[in-house]
Amino acid sequence: MKLTSPPRRGTGARSKAPSQTTTPGFTNSNKQTVIRDTGAPSITRDKQSIYELRCDVCQHRYGCNGMDIKARCCPNCQSGTPGEPLRDPAPRFAFTD
Repeated sequence: MKLTSPPRRGTGARSKAPSQTTTPGFTNSNKQTVIRDTGAPSITRDKQSIYELRCDVCQHRYGCNGMDIKARCCPNCQSGTPGEPLRDPAPRFAFTD
């Protein structure tokens, strides 16, 4: 029987810091810059948000899920796949008693 120590607190997937690639201002090797997290869910990947990207070559803006940012090419000038629709999140209402 192999004995192992219990998992350490704070080492699970939930304790990871946000990925650098989804941080606004991050630019990938294809000159695609993250503008913002739209907060809208991705239509191509489950459990992913849509981020607004801007091509630094042609200034085209489009949506992309978080997992694809690192290798993304512009759909306008670099023959990349079409972007996801850019949508604003639903409005949040402030209710007071």
